[in-house]
Amino acid sequence: MRVLAILLGLAVLTALAGIGVRAWAPGFDTQVLQAIAGGRDTTLTSIAWVVTQAGSFLRRWKRPADDIALVVIAAGSAVLPFVVKLIVARPRPTIEHLSHLSSLSFPSEHTTQAAAIYLAIAIMLSQSLTRGWREAVIAFGVLIALAVAWSRVYLGVHYPTDVAAGLVLGWGWALLVFHWARPKLIQDQPAMGRPAVT
Repeated sequence: MRVLAILLGLAVLTALAGIGVRAWAPGFDTQVLQAIAGGRDTTLTSIAWVVTQAGSFLRRWKRPADDIALVVIAAGSAVLPFVVKLIVARPRPTIEHLSHLSSLSFPSEHTTQAAAIYLAIAIMLSQSLTRGWREAVIAFGVLIALAVAWSRVYLGVHYPTDVAAGLVLGWGWALLVFHWARPKLIQDQPAMGRPAVT
């Protein structure tokens, strides 16, 4: 129930933000897109294509609860932007796309998924590290998501506010699941691998 409550709450909040952005910030988004499109070159375009294709990362964690949490985070980061897109119904930018897409624009699915999954992975990987290394790993996860967000705007397939919403939505979803729902998963786990008391 906690996961469902988080999912629905974030969907509603992000949809409301999207409706507001669509109504009041079209000029800002268009100006930023035009400025970025004016600075495109072959090298940056190649980098943007590589970054935007950053995919999923699979790893076995020390606790089954981490496996479940990662699956929930990955699934939610796919469902949330899909639902919000249907509510907001914002068309893609009209500027020249370097990738041809006909789906809706707000929020960015690529960015939402990158933000959620890479932050979750960074948190899980860094649990046993010292504070400095933990912060570095988490910062790296955040940087990957920011790079994906940049690539989507650079390629002309999203407005800046689309990717900003994707970042907030993805990071919010991952943090809420990890810190609110995951402890419940750990509590509900049977004591696997522990010797029976006789």
